[in-house]
Amino acid sequence: MAERTAPSFATTTVNGYTVRTTTTSSTLAGSTDSLVSENIVPSADSFENKKIVMGMDVKVAFADVAAVLTLQVSHNGSDWVDVSTLSSDTTPNVTGVKTFFVDVSSIYAPYFRLHFNGSSTAVLTTQSVGTSGTMQFFFAYK
Repeated sequence: MAERTAPSFATTTVNGYTVRTTTTSSTLAGSTDSLVSENIVPSADSFENKKIVMGMDVKVAFADVAAVLTLQVSHNGSDWVDVSTLSSDTTPNVTGVKTFFVDVSSIYAPYFRLHFNGSSTAVLTTQSVGTSGTMQFFFAYK
């Protein structure tokens, strides 16, 4: 399994909320690869100690597997640990938006990121999502 990094986040403002969305990812090189967002830095995106919306938008369907979506934190931007499982089955074989309410009201770290189809825990493992799917990550906060 290899980790692929999604495109950079773009920022828009909707009704006073900051909305950060990546452009559509490329397809994965390997069927068990995972996709991670670029590092989210709380000094730029002030969502620590809040309840926010996060998720993914499947543009082209992946294989029909129970791929997980997690929020991870890091002390150095390269060693990651899961702090929240947004979904243990994102239904990546179905196109469209998958939105999750995430409570980060007691989570503080220098770096955050979203991770699709991968995990740093032994319980959640990568699935064979195929190589044809594409998606976008997003999050919103006020």
